[in-house]
Amino acid sequence: MSESERKAPETRAERCASCGATLRPGAPFCGNCGAPREVVPAENAGASRSRRLFRSLVSPGGLALLLVLLGIGAGVFALSSERSARRGSVSDLQGELDNTRNSLTIAEAQNATLAKRLKGVEGTVARSSKGLRPLAQRALKSVYTVEASESLGTAWLAWKSDGSSYLVTANHVINFPGENVTIRQHDRRWPGTVIRTDDTNDLALIRTRAKLGPSLWQQPQLDVTPVAGDQLVLIGSPYGLEGTVTQGVVSRVTYDEIQTDAAANPGNSGGPAIDKDGNVVGVLLSGGGENINFAVPIQRACVVLRPCKG
Repeated sequence: MSESERKAPETRAERCASCGATLRPGAPFCGNCGAPREVVPAENAGASRSRRLFRSLVSPGGLALLLVLLGIGAGVFALSSERSARRGSVSDLQGELDNTRNSLTIAEAQNATLAKRLKGVEGTVARSSKGLRPLAQRALKSVYTVEASESLGTAWLAWKSDGSSYLVTANHVINFPGENVTIRQHDRRWPGTVIRTDDTNDLALIRTRAKLGPSLWQQPQLDVTPVAGDQLVLIGSPYGLEGTVTQGVVSRVTYDEIQTDAAANPGNSGGPAIDKDGNVVGVLLSGGGENINFAVPIQRACVVLRPCKG
């Protein structure tokens, strides 16, 4: 036997059966844990430690510790799950809030639109409830009785320019161009002169230096054309009854005449036919029977009486 083989048993490590520490040769107890000498071969030390660990775990204290650790783990897992659930709930609530805000924005826009429509309807109702009285009151300030040498009719202030006032009337009311006529309203009278006549359209133009009421046709509205069924107001001096107002509807419209059922009589000739918006749409010329009267479209006044730009 070789020298190394003889020394091998002496150098073989012996370990404590309790703690696995290396025992000093010949020591009666373990220098690490103080347990009585109980030799465990070194190759079994790992298994011994595993057994000790298992014994410590299955001991009452070990089981309690294990249960505490398991409880902590379960609590952490539950807390993590709760946090995830809360994040999901917060995300859902945020989505619902965004949807609610969008719905509120849409509702506000719809309310604003409805408010505008309601305001328009209220204005229409208010105007309808007042009828045509405000319109007639404004127009009456601009309508006059015209007295020629042998006839009487109506004239209305169309426009003003260079210190003069220009009134439109019917051509058959006056006698000839250059004729001097009298314009009156209530108890006031002013001189005027016929400066233009249009035999074809039965229209005439009177100029006066007098300062009269507001003009009704300062800027020609060539695109204003009445249609059947529109409301119409006639203002004139039938039989010399100054400031007479009648109303009706447009019965028919052609290129050169507007038919209406608004009442008119001798003395109304030359008076304005006014729509519900206050636009002069024609000049009354004649009547063909009960509630059948005719006016020439105001655009015909642009042929001779004044130049009109379209």
